[in-house]
Amino acid sequence: MTHEFMQTPMAAQSRTVPLFAHFFPALLALGYPWYLASLHDSAADHHALQALKALALTLAVPASAFASLYALGRRSTSDARKVALQWLNHLTFASPPLFVILGVFLYLMKINGADAKVWVGLWLIVLCGTLLVLISRAAGASIALPQPRTAPIRVMHGAASLAILLVFLLIHLGNHALGVLGADTHREVMLKLRHIYRAGWIEPPLIALFFFQIVSGIILVASKLGTKRDLLGVLQTASGAYLVVFIASHLNAVFVLARYFGTDTDYAWATDLPAGGLLAGAWDVRLIPHYGLGVWLVLAHIACGLRTVMLAHHVPQPRANAICWIAIALGTLWSAVIIVGMLGVRG
Repeated sequence: MTHEFMQTPMAAQSRTVPLFAHFFPALLALGYPWYLASLHDSAADHHALQALKALALTLAVPASAFASLYALGRRSTSDARKVALQWLNHLTFASPPLFVILGVFLYLMKINGADAKVWVGLWLIVLCGTLLVLISRAAGASIALPQPRTAPIRVMHGAASLAILLVFLLIHLGNHALGVLGADTHREVMLKLRHIYRAGWIEPPLIALFFFQIVSGIILVASKLGTKRDLLGVLQTASGAYLVVFIASHLNAVFVLARYFGTDTDYAWATDLPAGGLLAGAWDVRLIPHYGLGVWLVLAHIACGLRTVMLAHHVPQPRANAICWIAIALGTLWSAVIIVGMLGVRG
């Protein structure tokens, strides 16, 4: 361990304690599987207060990671340790889809009942790797951050987002909002909409666009590390990191887990009906934060992307921010309708 971490003067502690505080979200993430298990058990026993506490702990993982990212992003820095902590907290923020994709992989490998153990093992590896970076780098030591020419990538990323939005996402999320009217209504509309996004000449390019969004999203998030960002800027990169994992998880679930085994990926499949819903299944309860945050973050990410476009076209920042926040508020209402429908609320 380098000598600056052994220092005891108050000045040294004031520099190191805040830095190590950014480990807290990842340490909190170690218990993520047990928070979900508590949510399931409390709901099954009709202990509403305990269920709310478990849900709060579950959401505290991405929430604390976001708070850490905001604190780290308040000033521009090339400090290798702070950049490593930004990577760590982006990964922590994506805990919900990470736990889902881990569960699907283990299921496909026929490894049952080991999700929590594998989760803890993987996180300990990540934590150890991050700790090695922190103790091997002197305080203030800079890192040569890559400066890729991201302008063309941003343009292509935005164009691909618009294509996905118009061809698939708007009608798909609109269809999901109809879930509050019942699975039959959702399915009736879904079967009609599938003629659009499952058409033979549309679906393959659409899937290719999703893969492009994953790759370009990683590049764009990486390009922002070490740069100064405001609250909406942090939300854009954090939501981007979440969606990279969410899209990969969703593609894996739909095209490998479901279609390969001949399962229809309808509303009943997504919400575990008629088995009892997402809260009733010990495995499926992980889908509540996965979907709930995923839908909200994709809409928030679009709003933040619109803000970036407006700023690039010299729209005054206060106006661009206001439009962005209005779009996020509308997206919050939309995602709330979707998630309450998935939890069994019917209008």
